[in-house]
Amino acid sequence: MCGRFTLTVPFEELIEQFLIDELVDEWEPRYNVAPSQMVLSLISNKGKRKAGPIQWGLVPSWVKDQRKWKPLINARSESLEEKASFKHLLNKRRTAVLADSFYEWERKEGEKQPYRFMMKDKEPFAFAGLWDKQESKGSSVFSSTIITTEANELVSPVHDRMPVILKGEDSINRWLSTEEFSFNEVRQLLKPFPSDMMIKYMVSQEVNSPRNDFEACVEPLENLS
Repeated sequence: MCGRFTLTVPFEELIEQFLIDELVDEWEPRYNVAPSQMVLSLISNKGKRKAGPIQWGLVPSWVKDQRKWKPLINARSESLEEKASFKHLLNKRRTAVLADSFYEWERKEGEKQPYRFMMKDKEPFAFAGLWDKQESKGSSVFSSTIITTEANELVSPVHDRMPVILKGEDSINRWLSTEEFSFNEVRQLLKPFPSDMMIKYMVSQEVNSPRNDFEACVEPLENLS
């Protein structure tokens, strides 16, 4: 599962790192991004990369009453082609949700202890995602979901699932380039990210509340491991 993450990198750095051609809106550092909020997402159209905010929590285009629909924040990689909410998006509406860490919670003595997971090189990366467009009362609402896979050796002691991480130009380009690569050609990207390239550390329970979105959320309570 992926239910909370961060993106603290200055937007100028994101433009350079992810070869963004068009940025719809500037991005302020976020230390505790939560479901239903806007996330910074990247798509490719005719060879151009466009980044902009999109709602986290997928509402498929065919949903008639959004009030009766629970937005889908995650999509299991193993069953994407079986689910009506996702299968029609796999070849046309793939996205990369930008991040530089994510949180998971471990149950300890009746409490939930949050951990932050990030790259050893502290560089930003992307989550593999899907997006859709919902037409409502003459306006368009764009929403997204983050794809998950089984946890790697670093994450598994805390949680049995983790987001699918795309790092490096080749994997991001293949995932985004829906006009060039079919889902069958990129499905191998949907696997646990190598644990030896990541670190984790405990953080404050300030993270537990989505109302808290400040730098103290990412400060370690222990040495990095």
